[in-house]
Amino acid sequence: PTAPPASPSAPRPRPPLTPPTRDGTGLAEVRVVSAQDQRPLAGAMVAIIREPVDLANPLESALTDEQGLARFPAALPGHFHLCARGAGHGEDCEPDVGLVAGGTITAHLALPPGATVTGQVRKLDGTPAQGVRLMARGERSVEKWMPTQAITDAQGHYRLDGVSPGPVYIHPFSPEGQGLGRDLDVKAGEEARLDIQFAGFTTVTVQPSRSRNRRWSRFKKSNNVDVIESVSVGVPLRRQDDGGWTGNVEVGSHTAHVSGVHGWSTLDGWKKVELAPGVPLSIKVPYDSNVHGVTIGPPHPPVPHYFELAGHVLMPDGTPAKGARISVMKPTQYWRGCSQSPRYFSQIRFEGSAFVVNPVVGTQTVVHAWLDDGRAGSVTVTATEGQRVVADIRLEDTGAVVGHVDVTQEGTYVVGPRLNVDDWIYHPMSFRGADGRFIVAGLPPGEHFLTMEGSLDKRPFVIEGGARTDLGHLKADTLARTP
Repeated sequence: PTAPPASPSAPRPRPPLTPPTRDGTGLAEVRVVSAQDQRPLAGAMVAIIREPVDLANPLESALTDEQGLARFPAALPGHFHLCARGAGHGEDCEPDVGLVAGGTITAHLALPPGATVTGQVRKLDGTPAQGVRLMARGERSVEKWMPTQAITDAQGHYRLDGVSPGPVYIHPFSPEGQGLGRDLDVKAGEEARLDIQFAGFTTVTVQPSRSRNRRWSRFKKSNNVDVIESVSVGVPLRRQDDGGWTGNVEVGSHTAHVSGVHGWSTLDGWKKVELAPGVPLSIKVPYDSNVHGVTIGPPHPPVPHYFELAGHVLMPDGTPAKGARISVMKPTQYWRGCSQSPRYFSQIRFEGSAFVVNPVVGTQTVVHAWLDDGRAGSVTVTATEGQRVVADIRLEDTGAVVGHVDVTQEGTYVVGPRLNVDDWIYHPMSFRGADGRFIVAGLPPGEHFLTMEGSLDKRPFVIEGGARTDLGHLKADTLARTP
């Protein structure tokens, strides 16, 4: 007799994914090319930029090889930015990338034409200053931008190559202390010159203290404490264990400035000082609360507290996703003044399915994940400060709308019209690049509409699951047209 046919075996269940951590190291690889002809750039400096940037410390950097590749084989995991500069080339960055222990992150950077700054640094007596480290930052150098660095030789000469054109601010760090910043304007392809002579250095210690203003009486029943966030005397000072702030700074006429918070109130104080070479100064600087009183804000503290969320991004069928962005709301200074302030989000790109992020503690915290094809999902968690929470995010078959708007460079910012989808002003999964290209992901299939700041017209469009709807180049007078 013939044996009965074998029944098909059930699919094997997938092994559970191990929750990712930051305990260990990972691999970061960056390929650098010229933006003009796409040729690989050898000898370009690539840096991992972690916030907040401390110019007093050297960069976490590596140089590219003949193929334009720079590797960080033992990079510390976390949320950071990848930036590069090269000889004769300015800066390019990919902001907001994430790395987990045992993971990998790669980036491709194209460098525009740059400029060079050269000069000589001298001491107070006019002799050459050897071993001075100079850090140069452009006007748009907020936390995620990479400073250029150089060290003076035995004759005090330096060369800052790969400076981005425009206003440049140079911060010198002598073995004696931190010098005052100098600035100049440079053009693409130019070799500008800036000579520096130090005025001498001395040690300054600042002890912040409350003023005698009657305004402090309203804080008697407050459970909050004074949090001093920064103290500077021409340059930033460093906090000491006894509550004082100390640093070796270049002498001259300065303002000692103290800033901080107390609950929802800001703290501020200042005092004029004169510094002489080699004469230490120790002073008390009184600070006061803001004159507008306590303001009402969102249900989370003005000084942000964080927890750790770790997990994997899963496709709708449960398989691991690749290349997802994790959207986490940023803490902003606006918390202290207005409950209706804009909500800004970090869109952190991870290469694999694993992610580890640090959201701000709130009543309930929503963290989103999305792919470039528009599929998105979220998880809502409740956590306390310092707690580690493990939760996966499963994507849904949503879609995305993409397009392009005109933007302009105004001072340090790229400015363009604000886009709203379905009257959602601060969409957590929206992103607009410096070239005006935008994407809004996580939109359910069906009909939607887009509006642009300054226009009452609504642009209708249709979303399909797992797909992008391209609206092309948008202007205020074209919104009403059917795509």
